[in-house]
Amino acid sequence: MIPLHPIPKPPPDQRAMFPADNLCFLAGANGLFKQVRNDFYSARVKTDEVAGLAELKEDATLNVPALPLELFRRVESFFVAIFMKFKSEAVVLLLCNPVLQEWRVVVPRQSVRGLRVTYDFGTLPATPEGFELFGTIHSHADISAFHSGTDDRDEIHFDGLHITVGNLDKPSRSYACRWMLAGKAFTTSLADVVKSEPLPQANIEWLSQVSYAERLKEPLPPSETVIEDPMPVLLDDLGAWSDFYGQEFENREDLKEYLLHLREEITEHLAEFNTVP
Repeated sequence: MIPLHPIPKPPPDQRAMFPADNLCFLAGANGLFKQVRNDFYSARVKTDEVAGLAELKEDATLNVPALPLELFRRVESFFVAIFMKFKSEAVVLLLCNPVLQEWRVVVPRQSVRGLRVTYDFGTLPATPEGFELFGTIHSHADISAFHSGTDDRDEIHFDGLHITVGNLDKPSRSYACRWMLAGKAFTTSLADVVKSEPLPQANIEWLSQVSYAERLKEPLPPSETVIEDPMPVLLDDLGAWSDFYGQEFENREDLKEYLLHLREEITEHLAEFNTVP
């Protein structure tokens, strides 16, 4: 197997030291390099592969639970209240105890204005025993939720769960969620990070009003008959068909001819598709 050498960062007044191997791989702060030395040349070139090693994929396994729905709703209510008062965003920090499988929220002292919020980690109270900072939830005031460039810079070295809540001016808010793990972002959804509540038991009285219909032997009464085929109505609206296909149809025959042509083309494409292994 071709050797792999990590190259330590040298002191400011010295150069990096390289091995004398004629063929090896070097691991530096900016990636992997292949070193080749022979009678004709010596070179170090950047590479994405190391011969003889297994091919790896990025993945992550979480050892923490989903956020309790009640806790998340309280945070959301706090954001709405701040927006109503200051028309701005706000932030809370997430504490997690992986042993107890428990989350807590701490609200840092913060200064807010519009889409800006600043706070100081140094002013935070002592973290309870067994808990560690493991993420944030912040709002985007009255704009949609997304991971902004500022969020990227703030979160790249902040491992944990990061949720953005947007559209606080609307009853239906928007959300953007991701895990930042080992400096890598793993996008996820709110449904995957906030625990859902089980449905309540269905009302027995309501259930009693529903029965299974056997095959009908008589036609349905007029009030329950199936709506007539809408195609004749649609066919008369040539303007709608013209807008849909981007064509101009002067009459029903033009439309029919065009649809038949489309059917022939689709049939040919399907036949070609089925012949490809």
